[in-house]
Amino acid sequence: MDISSEVTRRTFLKVLASGATVSLSVTSLTALAMNASRPRMTEVPEWAPEPGKARWRIDGMQKVLGQKIYARDFKARDFKDWPQDGEYFLYAVRCDRYDQVINSYDLSMLPKELQPVAVIDAAALVAKKMNLASNMNSPFLATIGKPADFFGQPVVMLIFASFDIYRHAVKILQFNPDVISYGAKESTRRTVYSPATSYVRDDTQNFNYVYSADYQTRQAEVAKQIKASIDSQTWPTFARTFYTQTIDPMFMEPESGLAWYDPGPQQLNLVLGTQSPTGDAYDAAGIFENSAYPVKDIDLVSCYPGGGFGGRDQSYFSMYLSMAAPFSAKPLRWAQNRFEQFQIGLKRCETHFRETLAVDSSGMIQAIDCNFTLNGGDQKNLSPYVAQLAALSSMSCYNIPRAVATASAMQTPQLLGGSQRGFGGPQAFIAIETLLDEAAQALKIDPFALRRKNLLAKNRGATVTGAPILQDLQLDDMLKRLEQHPLWQNRAAVQQAKKREGLLYGVGFAMSNEAYGTSGDGMFGAVQIEPTGTITVYTPYVDMGNGAATALGLAPAAYLGRNANSINMGETQLFDALNLTTKPATPTPPNYVLKSSGSSSACLGAFYQYHVVEQAGLALILQSLLPAAQALWKASPPASALSWKDNRLHAGDLPSLPWSALIKQAMRMKLPMVAVVHASYVGAFATAQYAFTSGAATVPLDYIAMGATVDTLQPLTRSQLNNPPAINSKFGRTTYAPCGSLVAATINPQSGQIAIESVVSVLCAGVLHCPQMVSGQSQGAIAMAIGNVLLEHCPNNESGPGNGTWNLNKYAIARSTDIPKQDLVILPPAPGETTARGIAEAVMCPIAPSILNALAMATGGQRYTMLPVTAHNVLESLK
Repeated sequence: MDISSEVTRRTFLKVLASGATVSLSVTSLTALAMNASRPRMTEVPEWAPEPGKARWRIDGMQKVLGQKIYARDFKARDFKDWPQDGEYFLYAVRCDRYDQVINSYDLSMLPKELQPVAVIDAAALVAKKMNLASNMNSPFLATIGKPADFFGQPVVMLIFASFDIYRHAVKILQFNPDVISYGAKESTRRTVYSPATSYVRDDTQNFNYVYSADYQTRQAEVAKQIKASIDSQTWPTFARTFYTQTIDPMFMEPESGLAWYDPGPQQLNLVLGTQSPTGDAYDAAGIFENSAYPVKDIDLVSCYPGGGFGGRDQSYFSMYLSMAAPFSAKPLRWAQNRFEQFQIGLKRCETHFRETLAVDSSGMIQAIDCNFTLNGGDQKNLSPYVAQLAALSSMSCYNIPRAVATASAMQTPQLLGGSQRGFGGPQAFIAIETLLDEAAQALKIDPFALRRKNLLAKNRGATVTGAPILQDLQLDDMLKRLEQHPLWQNRAAVQQAKKREGLLYGVGFAMSNEAYGTSGDGMFGAVQIEPTGTITVYTPYVDMGNGAATALGLAPAAYLGRNANSINMGETQLFDALNLTTKPATPTPPNYVLKSSGSSSACLGAFYQYHVVEQAGLALILQSLLPAAQALWKASPPASALSWKDNRLHAGDLPSLPWSALIKQAMRMKLPMVAVVHASYVGAFATAQYAFTSGAATVPLDYIAMGATVDTLQPLTRSQLNNPPAINSKFGRTTYAPCGSLVAATINPQSGQIAIESVVSVLCAGVLHCPQMVSGQSQGAIAMAIGNVLLEHCPNNESGPGNGTWNLNKYAIARSTDIPKQDLVILPPAPGETTARGIAEAVMCPIAPSILNALAMATGGQRYTMLPVTAHNVLESLK
């Protein structure tokens, strides 16, 4: 593939602390791959010719045919403006311990022909005045005479002149105990990341985080009262201490990329598979502030990341690659192998948590007291906010009148933790759902009846912060379908049959109420109708394997009657060039919006990002296509009368108009062909009225710009801006995708081996954009959860991946033989619901407690509270 000047690169500026500015630009490689051939005017997208429906993924052909779409696929010669005489190769020599002083490093075992052409250590960075910490808690490279700051911290980075030299050198260096010399032992640190989280709610005192003006002053006092009520055994209480292990995201492609520093124009060029193109460009800019390698321009080519699961959310790979680039005389290629990825890649945080649940004899939950402590490793990343969501999720699907929920993330020199696989929710659901199961048995109450007594519902009950429930969670329907399922109804009979086969058998049940978004989210989207009639979608969002490109490619059909031909993901300049601000003023500036653009976490696609792409299509209808149609009809039907059928626009008895005629008429009238929009969501969407060509209309957007091209955008006149109530910002979370599951498991009492035989999931997903992708996400989520509970484990000590010797020979993940029969029931959208829900992790969340509850039934009440549950654990408990 030749990436050349055919792409229009819009740039935006990053102002550094020193006052200097760096020009940043991002190019979406995925869009180029999909735009390789242009259809004729009359053609509809081959991947999705029927509006709102996909034949295959929008990027499916590129992947199946092996086109270059991942960062690992590319070399310098693939880029027209880059040097064409090859590239150099980067390797990091990493510390495999953190509790001993580093005396020195030694490269003498490399013969002369395998020596690196450049060596980068801490002293070299100091000499070049590089920003040693930049956006990190610790310096890039370990310092001689001090212990490493964390597992896998490089002590030196080596640049090799060819792949053959690199390959042979790595064989000598990797796993070689003589490369780094260690000395005296030193004690390790352990501090708490900010912010730590504490929520207290007591309905008997009308006290909670959202509505109590005296919350800060009375929080400790009310928490003490709740704890005293629990400790006094006012109600039956059920308490456990839990542990969930560090796990790896195990995405398909270990992190890789290209970098080239061009000293002439002082430009840094990057090719990355990233979850956050804008964040990577900003971070790179900070590295070179005031350094001997000035950077005036950063050009980032954004590729598919090859999977994410949160493991690339604020990854530090791109910062190291950027830092090394100026030390290389040629473009620099860095492709981590799986050993390196296990050692240094972001993990789901190891979590210690305890929970006490008080349930009265009638089955009403009276109080909860829980605490979550996460091991975030040495980099702050998003770990304290993962901990925060664990506390926010502590009540799951239930209205609990008294609650104390605290959470924190620790800074340690161990494996790096992040926002991976569930963002804190899975830990919270394990605690409450297993304790509810235990309470139901002890109080001799049916587990479904117990939960039914305590369900949250729209306008009934509140979250741990005191926030109201704004969505219909459909929990009653979910319970009914699970309770009536044959897997549950026949559990006793099947247990007896399995007993005759010499197996222990149990069926476990659990629910979850996974939040998506932050309930304080800003989002951008854009739709362009090309002169050929094709449609291109622009979004800052990144497809991490969740099928977001396909879903967003279907979004234009909601109002335009056609799916997108291509999608430009990871787009940043187009939206940053709008220069929106979140700073209010009087009078309100026309570029003011409530929330800036948020992260690219997987759960944001279906509800948030789909919304803005869909609404961009509506803007094109109201500003351009409806006026063009009215000119052709010589009549003025309202937008509400429009409909699409067979690629033609209909309005009552008026003659239908083909798409091609509409586009040609709109262009003759010089009407806008591009709509770029922004929306803010804080418990509800901000709305505003806009002066469209077809008349004023109020839409759930707080900014719209339109133009003939993306380079001629002008804002539409906005009035009556209506932001959600300010109190909504204290809710914490307001959007949820509940899910319930049944899991059937067997245990071989001779070997302790556990097998998952069947899984039933009932999911509240809202409107389905692409049912096939929902099914695929469900299957992947179940595989992940099974691996999490029974197989996966990254020890945080020197025996784990931090020592650099771990690959899939040591890290057990679920295989096809571990995956059971699955039944996915998707509830119809709730009455009046018109949007999808973010279900990226929803199906995964109840599986772990369901498995644990199934094992409790199979073993006659044995409770497993430490993950993973291994055959050895089972055999020990059966004794």
